[in-house]
Amino acid sequence: MVITQKRPVEELSPVEVDEIFEESGRESLVILDVREQWEYESDTGHVKGSLLIPMNQVPENMELISSLAGRKIGVICNSGERSYHVCRYLQQNGIENVFNVRGGIIRWLLSGLEVEYGPAGEK
Repeated sequence: MVITQKRPVEELSPVEVDEIFEESGRESLVILDVREQWEYESDTGHVKGSLLIPMNQVPENMELISSLAGRKIGVICNSGERSYHVCRYLQQNGIENVFNVRGGIIRWLLSGLEVEYGPAGEK
């Protein structure tokens, strides 16, 4: 039997992500929000400038996600569960520069970080 080691999913806290934004600029990484559109547009808001691709639409958007590979990709959801699984999927499909935003938008809000509200932008 061959045992292959899975690369662990890197996790950064919302505060760590915000520090990267502060130090390197917002264009240094992209936040991929994998919640449903109604969640993204709900009263929890979303990370400013994030890209909405619901979890079930990730496979059909791999070309777009691959085009972001020059930057780090932080994947976020409501609590960190869906985003973890999307990170694993992306890694299994050759996209290595991904990390999970630990605790999702809930922890982002509890950390006192800024969100924006409104509809999703164009992909």
